[in-house]
Formats: sequence, C-alpha cells, structure tokens
Amino acid sequence: MRKYIKFLGIILGIIAIIIIGVYIYNQIKISNYLSDLTYDIVQESYDNCGDYSKSKYQDIVPENIYSSMNYLLGIDKNERNNIRIVKAYHTTPITLILSGITAKSLYTAEGYYIRENEDHETGGKFSPTVYWKLDDDNVWRVSDFDFPP
Repeated sequence: MRKYIKFLGIILGIIAIIIIGVYIYNQIKISNYLSDLTYDIVQESYDNCGDYSKSKYQDIVPENIYSSMNYLLGIDKNERNNIRIVKAYHTTPITLILSGITAKSLYTAEGYYIRENEDHETGGKFSPTVYWKLDDDNVWRVSDFDFPP
C-alpha cells in the first residue's frame, strides 16, 4: 500500500510539474508575441508619421492610440519631408502579463528633429505603456496607451 501511495504521489508531482511548465511556456510565448507586435506597431506608426490610413494594424489598434505611438512628437504626416531627423529610435518592448486576458508593454522612445528654416531641435525622450486586452474572439487588441509627460 505504501508503494502505491508513493507511486501515486510521484505521478501527481510529475503531472503538476508538466502543467506548471506548459503554463509558464504559454505566458512567455504570449509575452514575446505582444512585445514583437508592439515593436512593429510603434515602428510602423513612426514610419507613417501616425497616418492611420496606412496602418496594417487597424483591426487591433484604435486610430487615436495609433497616431499617439508616433514618437516624432508634433509632426503631421504631411510634414515628414520638411524635417531633418536628428535622432529617432525605440527600444524593444518588455511585456508583462497582468492576468490571463490583460497585459502591458513598456518601451522607451526618443525622437528629435529640426524643421526647415529652424535652428533648434524639437522632440524628447519618453517611456510609454501599451495596454493589451484579449477579446472574446481570442484576439489581443490595444485597449489603452499611456504617454507620460
């Protein structure tokens, strides 16, 4: 009887370890997916100067949030040819899974430019947060965007 209980305990322990391992693997997979997706959206918003009509992410990012992700602050899509970019980059986001259906991606961006006929740089460095929510269709969508001053 003792051998049977010991054997059963070992089997249950192995099953628990497998379940925990699969859960952790899935969390890492989701985190990496959302980090890559956030990076791509931020880069596209920068490339398009926040022009939502050119976005391939319209189904997962609202227009007001998409245009805010452009880290060349104060530049309209029609002004892109009238500036000289001094410095522009954003880091790879770090995504934290907050619950099974919410997450947040944090990154740092910096953008400085000089407008035509001006002699000073405009721009800044900031650390925004993109908030994600898993909807009923099992699709991750941007639910909010925090752009600290």
